[in-house]
Amino acid sequence: MANRMTPPAEGQEKDVLLVLDKQQGKVSAVKGINKEGNLQTVPPTHGGEFMQVDKNSDVFSNFISNFFRKFQDTSGLDLFNVKASEVEQNAKAIEDNHRNPTPEGDKRVEMLRVPKPDFHEFKQGYRFDPAKIDWENLKKVGITADTLKNTKDFDRVMRGYKSRNTYTVSGTVGGFYLKPTDVKLSFYQAKDGTVVPKLHGVQQDKKLLQRPFHEHEFTKQEQGNLQGTGNLGGIAEIKDPKSGEQIPVFVSRDRYTHELEYMRADKWKCPDTICNVQVSPEQKAAFETGQAVKMENLQFRDGTKRSAYLQVSAVERGLEFLPRSAVQFLQQGQQPVAQQVAGLKDGKGVEFNGHVQPGAQGKSPDKVQPKDVTPAAESRTQVAVNSEGKTNEATKQGKEPLKQGQDKPTAKQKEKQDNSLKADKPKKSKGMKL
Repeated sequence: MANRMTPPAEGQEKDVLLVLDKQQGKVSAVKGINKEGNLQTVPPTHGGEFMQVDKNSDVFSNFISNFFRKFQDTSGLDLFNVKASEVEQNAKAIEDNHRNPTPEGDKRVEMLRVPKPDFHEFKQGYRFDPAKIDWENLKKVGITADTLKNTKDFDRVMRGYKSRNTYTVSGTVGGFYLKPTDVKLSFYQAKDGTVVPKLHGVQQDKKLLQRPFHEHEFTKQEQGNLQGTGNLGGIAEIKDPKSGEQIPVFVSRDRYTHELEYMRADKWKCPDTICNVQVSPEQKAAFETGQAVKMENLQFRDGTKRSAYLQVSAVERGLEFLPRSAVQFLQQGQQPVAQQVAGLKDGKGVEFNGHVQPGAQGKSPDKVQPKDVTPAAESRTQVAVNSEGKTNEATKQGKEPLKQGQDKPTAKQKEKQDNSLKADKPKKSKGMKL
């Protein structure tokens, strides 16, 4: 049985969809879509069993969107929207103009044509396909694709980021009324593959920073940093929700919604240049430990050169220019400069370099313990293998500790490792001789 639309209320003007098969030059009326998803049509005769709807309804819009999504190659088909009382004459006019086009006929046909919806181009770098988003449902709370494009948030949310701007939403969603409120928007992919919108309202929990964040408890200084700059100012060790292992992360607080977000520190790589200015090794080290860094003579697109404070933000998924309020907080001396230490020993007695965590800042170098230190980028793999027993594909068979700055076995260690594996392999029994 065809999947037909609900007819409009009595007295309303009824509309009918006509479809032109360009190859056959034939116009038919749309009856519906069957269970297999195929379009069903009937002859466009007056009083025929075809689909009749209100062209301004959401049902009509959803049908058009679903039609063009399913029949993506619609170059051989054209859809037209006509009044039910004028089905026959319009169908004949469309067919006649297709066979023998005239300026007057083209003008009439164009007025009846149903335009193909703007499904938005899937650009390189997008995390989500705009065509898989239910824009009609999102429109019910007041957000459209055009709204996001006008505020320059469209590309940003398609790449997996939270919107920079806030949007006032209201309406009925899932049977619940949403009162007018300001939110930020992001998307995520559900287990069934659908792309689902997520509305981020303002968190009113004043004790949020006093509670454990993935089993990490913020110190007073860390709480102050998150409120003052929006960023932790260091590296936190949290429990990975997926694997359950401890991982180093940057933690940030959305300055509007107050949500806490994290980003893995061991996966982030500091750029070599920022605004055409080379990043020094000391500045890279500070960025990698979550500290704010003042960069001088940055060259901006308008041709000016200015200084600015930057810091890694988990909200922005990378470096951000700190706003004036955060800079004022830094200039008041609330956030200490990263304290670097060298010569600490890992679990195998090999020396490594690192940065003192915020909670241990101020200790004299001889009293700093390995647990107080976040390994520098070049020492992370070494400490993970030697102290924590972690392995990756390159180190899983290694028996010797990694040396300072080493992230995989040397050729000599690899050869020794392979020979050891061969020696450990049991010899195949030849059986008992009789």
